[in-house]
Amino acid sequence: MFEAAPGTDTTEDGVDGRTLRRTRGRAAVTDAMIELVLAGHLPPSVEQLADRSGVSVASIFRYFDGLDDLRRAATEVYFLRYDHLFEIPDIGEGELPERVTRVVDVRLRLYDVAGPMGRLVRLRAHANATAQDNLARLRGTYADQLQNHFDNELSAFAPEERLDLVGVMTTLTSFESWEQLRDHEHRADSDIRRAWTATLTRLLDPR
Repeated sequence: MFEAAPGTDTTEDGVDGRTLRRTRGRAAVTDAMIELVLAGHLPPSVEQLADRSGVSVASIFRYFDGLDDLRRAATEVYFLRYDHLFEIPDIGEGELPERVTRVVDVRLRLYDVAGPMGRLVRLRAHANATAQDNLARLRGTYADQLQNHFDNELSAFAPEERLDLVGVMTTLTSFESWEQLRDHEHRADSDIRRAWTATLTRLLDPR
């Protein structure tokens, strides 16, 4: 039978107890970070994280190599947890009005749920290369989705016009556009939905 070395804390299945505590502690702190950010704490303080997670401040800095490492881990978990919100269901299927409505609804639901995390990612992007790369990939994904979703209409335009339209549509339905309209121009989601729907329809079907 396996015997633990003196001073080693081991579980019944042979997992080092310290490793297990570290894994659980990281998960608790990561969850706390996501919860606090989604509650509007941008960014949350270490004291708030310790209080929410039940992990001491000292242990937080043992589990993570600083706050950037913690934010990176929380961002990765967040994107995995909410991955379904980034997808357009039945992409490219249906008539134009139905597809326009679907993409607008998907984007508004995503931003309503993910608004605080979106702000945190953008705040970090100014000083963090990994956050910059993640944001660039996310924007590229949005553009590719619109290209695929409206391929029937875009194929009628010349290549340069097609690129222009995708860029404009990506910007129109971006987090930054939503935040500007909602927080600075005080527009309700119903107003944004109406404006985005009308503008996308005119861009794709200018007749």
